[in-house]
Amino acid sequence: MDKLKKIIDNGITQNYLSGDITDIRKSLSDYGVDLDENRERQNKLIKQLKFKIRSSINEEKYDILLLKATESFQEAINKGLEKPIAYLNSLIKENRLAVQYSSLDKLSANEIKEIIKDQNLIEIIELLEDEQ
Repeated sequence: MDKLKKIIDNGITQNYLSGDITDIRKSLSDYGVDLDENRERQNKLIKQLKFKIRSSINEEKYDILLLKATESFQEAINKGLEKPIAYLNSLIKENRLAVQYSSLDKLSANEIKEIIKDQNLIEIIELLEDEQ
């Protein structure tokens, strides 16, 4: 019985899919479906999905920039480059971080990320690339 029901459902679905869209819309309206309301709901859902996708892409781009800037700062600290170290010290002072950094070479990647978070990462990366 279930197999027969599946065959009938598939037949009805295939009939709708191969039919004229005008006839399908008229049929849906005849069954009481409000097509305008459905269209609005679909458009709203599409907008929400687009926003979430854009947000996810931007978050991923930011994470990549943050990682690149962190690695560049670690490299600059290891090389002892003055300008990036001075810039990092100024960020620590500007942000008035509660954590005491007595020696920059002992900073972990996560600590550097905390310091440069919410800064203009592109500007930081350009500064570091100019110095190296």
